[in-house]
Amino acid sequence: MWNSGWDKIFKENEWGKYPDMSIVRFISKKFYNKKKRKKISILEVGCGTGANLSFFAKEGFNTYGVDGSKIAIKIATKKLKKDNLKADLIVSDIKKLPYRSGVFDCVVDCECLYSNSFSETILILKEINRVLKKKGFFLSKTFAQGTYGDGNGIKLSNEKNTYVSISKGAFRKGYGIIRISTLKDIKNLYRKSFTIENIEYVHRSIKDMKKEIKEWVISMKKKNNVA
Repeated sequence: MWNSGWDKIFKENEWGKYPDMSIVRFISKKFYNKKKRKKISILEVGCGTGANLSFFAKEGFNTYGVDGSKIAIKIATKKLKKDNLKADLIVSDIKKLPYRSGVFDCVVDCECLYSNSFSETILILKEINRVLKKKGFFLSKTFAQGTYGDGNGIKLSNEKNTYVSISKGAFRKGYGIIRISTLKDIKNLYRKSFTIENIEYVHRSIKDMKKEIKEWVISMKKKNNVA
């Protein structure tokens, strides 16, 4: 569920300049040997202010982005225009993606799905599966158990690892829902709609090595005939 607090966050923070390295590595592995990149369509769900979109567009891919924040889309559009780059951007709830079925070669999620409950994420993953082509790829990066702030918030009813707010830690005020996943959670969630190719993790420290940010990076292929 998109939270309006993100509008304030996007207004107040200079985000959107540099792509996520996990995304760069994934796209490099899957598509850099492809000569006709303009025929490869890539969608980012929760695209924010466009850092990854700029990377896709500069590399010559057919680029799409969707986000619930009008502010984020406005900033992303302005930045892309300034750099003479093209992307198709839409403001929408990702629980019902505004695209036809089977149109994308790849979908990426860089810390977007975590801001949805477990039950909502199942619906979003079905939508991502729907818009992917038969042999399409999906990369998801999401917060892992043990990230600074885990255990310091108010939990969502009936969901063990989901918070409605976290009082301190790596998460900002206004984030709304925060779902922090165990490895078991990841497998239970993503295997319903996708064939998992690879699960890796990214750990980094902050506050002079006193705290950690932990993230899962899940590489997948579309599972066909998902109900």
